[in-house]
Amino acid sequence: MTKVLIDYSQIHLQENIPLNEEELHRIAIHKRDFFKDFSGVVLAVIILVMLTGAYFLQNEFKNFKYYHYLLFFGVAVALYLFFLLMHWLLYQYFKGRWKKDIQNGKNRLESIIISKHKTEGDEYIITFAGCHKGKKIMLSVEKTDYDQYEIGTKVMVTYFKYSKEVLSLGHSESKN
Repeated sequence: MTKVLIDYSQIHLQENIPLNEEELHRIAIHKRDFFKDFSGVVLAVIILVMLTGAYFLQNEFKNFKYYHYLLFFGVAVALYLFFLLMHWLLYQYFKGRWKKDIQNGKNRLESIIISKHKTEGDEYIITFAGCHKGKKIMLSVEKTDYDQYEIGTKVMVTYFKYSKEVLSLGHSESKN
């Protein structure tokens, strides 16, 4: 890994910049689309699990009474409600972050890229130098941005502080 020398006097952070209509609309789309595919995906997974269970119990069906079928159906409903609860809790977590972003605005950071890495889930992370020694800001970016900027490049990044969502990333216009 390459060691990047950082001049902290060149790093500037503007906080609490008010959001424009486009950014508010972006958050509204995130909220609207959060539950978009949930029911279909979860029902498909539960049906697959139930069919797998039925396959392994196929020799036992002749001994089943009505309450066994009710129990089988009850397990499917319980699984669906469990996943619905987990998804709702996750939504509450993200909703809180979106609310903080709306209240506090966005941040604009003029900084230097100090490291880059790709996670197992194909998420591309760039780490920017913070305003003080030892402070780092890690943000998830698009693959095109990840490939475009090298370590040590001075960039201007605008992002939601709490959601850690990059709004724009570009080369910094240095005033030297």
